Amino acid sequence: MSIKIKLYKYYLVIEKRYEASIFYNVLITLIAVAASFIIAGLIFEILGFSSIQIYGMIVNTFTSLGLMHETLLRSTPLILAALGLSIAFRMNFWNIGAEGQLYMGAFATTGVVLLHVYYGLIHPEFLLLVMLIVSFIVGSAWCLFPAFLKTKLGANEIITTLMMNYIAILFVNYLIYGPWRDPQGYGFPLSVNFPAYARPSLPFMSRGMLMLLWSLITASLVFFMFRYTLPGFEIRIVGRNPEAAKYAGLNVSSTIMLGSFLSGGLSGIAGMITVTTLIGRLTPDVSPGYGYMAIIVAYLAGLNPLLIIPAGILFGGLLTAGDAMQYALSMPKTGAQVLQALIFLFTLLGEFVRRYGISIVRSVDSNGRS
Repeated sequence: MSIKIKLYKYYLVIEKRYEASIFYNVLITLIAVAASFIIAGLIFEILGFSSIQIYGMIVNTFTSLGLMHETLLRSTPLILAALGLSIAFRMNFWNIGAEGQLYMGAFATTGVVLLHVYYGLIHPEFLLLVMLIVSFIVGSAWCLFPAFLKTKLGANEIITTLMMNYIAILFVNYLIYGPWRDPQGYGFPLSVNFPAYARPSLPFMSRGMLMLLWSLITASLVFFMFRYTLPGFEIRIVGRNPEAAKYAGLNVSSTIMLGSFLSGGLSGIAGMITVTTLIGRLTPDVSPGYGYMAIIVAYLAGLNPLLIIPAGILFGGLLTAGDAMQYALSMPKTGAQVLQALIFLFTLLGEFVRRYGISIVRSVDSNGRS
């Protein structure tokens, strides 16, 4: 398939690439990230900030042991949500609702803790396991509803998943400002503190390394599913050509529902990690936008589960460095977001270059003259 656009005596020809080498894909990604850093540096200089100092802080985030620990903690919700999105995007189900699914995972986790703290319904030894299962199920349910609307009614999942983000955020904020507010919290909109045994930990391992291990295991499982299991194969086939999948006898609706179940569940677990590991309680606006940033992480990694790990750590570092910029340089919070947005923009441009070849050819008339 090719598209020709006439430009005076020349044609701009855009042709679809059917396959690109791994080296080419990695090179395009590196060029996209480098270009975003260069453009962001120019913007910072225009605004009166030293780009060298800013980038020095970003580098320090990955070289300082303490800051790297914080980076690993903050990257875990990004990685888990991005892994969920990679499943949805692989089957062309455009799940923009990871933020809401994350909030619902945080809601479910807090609900389990409150049942334990106030009513003693769950034994401490099983608390983490129950939190994990319930957060996965509730996050999945929040994604299954838009999937059901798409498969049964043909509703646009971009709109439904996006709108459900706001429902989830407002619902959680209502709970934390209302019935779930800590009665001993001096009126602040906070839930009770989670007990120490409700926060993931392992002996002789820092929480940051534990979260990295968690991310690696989850990414490996998603990679294994895509590469070696029938559901993973069906998800990839549905994403590439749903009509061919139907002709081959695949149940496209069931595949979309299954993929959505897994996608929302991983985002729900990201919500659990956010409240248990990063905060230790439910708070208003519990996420700084992890679900939205996860979209950038997933595309920066080319939807490859294993590459989502370094992409997520990069964005976790940017979040950590953004806090340092606010403190040391009095830079607004949006400063780091400028860099994130540029990375997303250039990643999309890189995706276009990966998929399509662009060339300029000289136009020739019927007599063979140019």
